[in-house]
Amino acid sequence: MEIETILLEAHTRGHNAAQNANPQMIAVRGYESEPFPICGFATVRVTGLRGKVLAEFKNYGFGKYSLGIGLNVGDYGQSYDRKSAYARAYTQTLKDHGFNAWSESRLD
Repeated sequence: MEIETILLEAHTRGHNAAQNANPQMIAVRGYESEPFPICGFATVRVTGLRGKVLAEFKNYGFGKYSLGIGLNVGDYGQSYDRKSAYARAYTQTLKDHGFNAWSESRLD
């Protein structure tokens, strides 16, 4: 299967997971604002890529990290739950296609 097809499948699965995520909401005491989703970050990491495969991943937004390459999830506002759902589904798709991938997420 072509790398482009795999990455598009990963994005689609990630986007669907993010859309179906149920964000945890918080409210700040002392402020009269609507509850908002907890904030955070998520990244998809991949190691072991070389040559044309590495170049294609970079064309899809992956950047160099100290250990392999990574894709920061920039969509879905600041929602930790949506971003981490996207990263997990994206990672699972890559793993299904034989890549050494994992997701990382953290609260802000």
